[in-house]
Amino acid sequence: MYRLTQKIIALSTAKTWDKARLEWKLDDVYYEDDPDTCLCGHFPIIEICGLLNKQNGRTATVGNCCVKKFIGLPSDKIFQAVRRVRHDNTKALNEETISHAYKHGWITDWERNFYSDTMRKRNMSEKQRTTRIQLKKKVLSKIIAARPKTD
Repeated sequence: MYRLTQKIIALSTAKTWDKARLEWKLDDVYYEDDPDTCLCGHFPIIEICGLLNKQNGRTATVGNCCVKKFIGLPSDKIFQAVRRVRHDNTKALNEETISHAYKHGWITDWERNFYSDTMRKRNMSEKQRTTRIQLKKKVLSKIIAARPKTD
């Protein structure tokens, strides 16, 4: 973790780990077809977390294991939901994944509300089931192999 903390502190306004890690928020999560390298130096990582510094606008790319050092970021829950749904299409995404999709503009207000209302439902109409599957596909397509565009 030493390499990770050094690099995050260098990208932060604060000069101590305890303060620097609080400057960061989860900006993006995605799967990468071509493995990447985490700030800690670990290679390969395919579950990628893009972090954004709220103080200075800098960005950092870390793996799903190292992102856990930034307490409170929901990336692990998002990746768990994606893995669960990819293996069983009848499973629902979780609230963290839906919130992430909404924050990024991947789904509308109506879609977010619909998914939240039907998230725990087991008995849905055929139309509700079809709509929910379409929404899952829409969100998954953005996360799976959806590396953010760099200018």
